Amino acid sequence: MSYAYYRMPYADSYTVVRSESKDRLLCNYEQIGHDTGFVIAPFNNDVYTPIVIIAPDSVEQYTLPQGDVPQRHATATSTNISDGYEATFERFHNAICNGQFLKLVLSRSKEAELNTDDYEELFLEACRRYPRLMIMLVSTKVTGTWLVASPEILLTGDGAWWRTMALAGTMPYMDGYQEWSEKNQQEQRFVEAYIEDRLSDFSLEIIKDGPTTKRAGNLVHLCTDFRFHIAPGCYIGELLASLHPTPAVCGIPKMKAREFIIENEQNERSYYSGFMGPVGINGETHLYVSLRCAKLEQGKATLYAGGGIMPESTLASEWDETEHKMQTIGNVLK
Repeated sequence: MSYAYYRMPYADSYTVVRSESKDRLLCNYEQIGHDTGFVIAPFNNDVYTPIVIIAPDSVEQYTLPQGDVPQRHATATSTNISDGYEATFERFHNAICNGQFLKLVLSRSKEAELNTDDYEELFLEACRRYPRLMIMLVSTKVTGTWLVASPEILLTGDGAWWRTMALAGTMPYMDGYQEWSEKNQQEQRFVEAYIEDRLSDFSLEIIKDGPTTKRAGNLVHLCTDFRFHIAPGCYIGELLASLHPTPAVCGIPKMKAREFIIENEQNERSYYSGFMGPVGINGETHLYVSLRCAKLEQGKATLYAGGGIMPESTLASEWDETEHKMQTIGNVLK
């Protein structure tokens, strides 16, 4: 049986989609939106990581159990930068500095011990810890089981108004005013310009708000919100194919950056930095980028994180950023 649990940001209830039917596999992103279901899409759609739709044979809503919100504890970041990551960072950074790309996103993964097979409790723990984030627990035969706590909307709406966002730049959260570096601001400008350009092909009315600082667990990001109508004759699958992957998880120019990432990253991204969420369930679509996530298996969890590489990037700062991002799910597993 396939299933998907999801809790919308700030909601006091969550939804569970279960399916006894055979999951539908899609050939391309343009096909999304023709059927109602829960979508699990990879960073790069291929025969090994296809787009999967869980049929909504049953859709049930539950009230979140009451309980104290756990204190968020910051774990010290690792100083043990792996040789593999260092070599990969140099390849990415050199490609930026010699003008091949305006931006690249370098990701990595690491394994953590998993001492429970009660994945539902992990989902509820993530809901308690991170009320601002979209929390998802999904499992299919094709994808395996993933726990996600995402701050980033790819596409959400009810058929009238739609919304997406440009989310880039990362700092640890601290009380009080935080000043953004030029590197973070430039990352955000790249993503914002890309989103606005892609939306212009699908909408004649775009309302932009931002950038503002958006909190996500123990981190903050720069965020620009976009609200828009989809023009007649355009379909959400076509829009998704145009948007994904955004420079927030890939790079500029997109297709060249995606090929560079696939050829040069040490880890297979799989469904990390793809997108997930309900499409047409209860008349609404809520697709979030698959960030702050882990693949759950018996006895272990594989954590994923990435960061944008710019000319100003340093090996130590990028490693620390991925460590901070991995703490989001890592703290849930403890």
